[in-house]
Amino acid sequence: MIVISGKYKGKKLKTLPGMNTRPTSARVKEDMFNMLNNYFIFEGKTSLDLFGGSGALSIEGLSRGIKLAYINDHFPAAMDVIKQNLKTIDPSTYQLSTWDFSTILDNFKNNGKKVDLIYLDPPFTHLEYYDSFFAKVLDYQILNNWGIILTESPVPLNLLQLPKLTLLKYKFLKNKHLYIFRLEREENE
Repeated sequence: MIVISGKYKGKKLKTLPGMNTRPTSARVKEDMFNMLNNYFIFEGKTSLDLFGGSGALSIEGLSRGIKLAYINDHFPAAMDVIKQNLKTIDPSTYQLSTWDFSTILDNFKNNGKKVDLIYLDPPFTHLEYYDSFFAKVLDYQILNNWGIILTESPVPLNLLQLPKLTLLKYKFLKNKHLYIFRLEREENE
């Protein structure tokens, strides 16, 4: 896997074998970021990757101008790979954590942290994560207004359960569903 675009274009990234991380293929990652480019300006923004895996999504974002990337993965072997992939990247542009995804969301709420872009790509064996994630992100107001959630799911998401988010783009790719949502709150909300 390599970085597709930006200042780290061509950088080779290590991945972790096995089903614990299920790395996003280069083709799917390229589709994701091509779609995202239509709705999001990376320059100077902050991102959160709850299930970092190899760190590929966050590194791609940093390469395109993300100012600060929060990269989280609860799986120690995945964090080792993320650290290897970040070796040549300025450490002031990212923060690493190894918490359960729910705990990091709680931490963001308790510390008043907000982000502009969230990557949600959990292990497909844990479908229950999606409902919990969306409920917490919206309740805790972790996503800045006009912020984006980029998510991949093995099954279609129930959009009726996400009335506060605007679906900007949906694409079905072989065995996965790709969504780009935006939070569009009125100024007085």
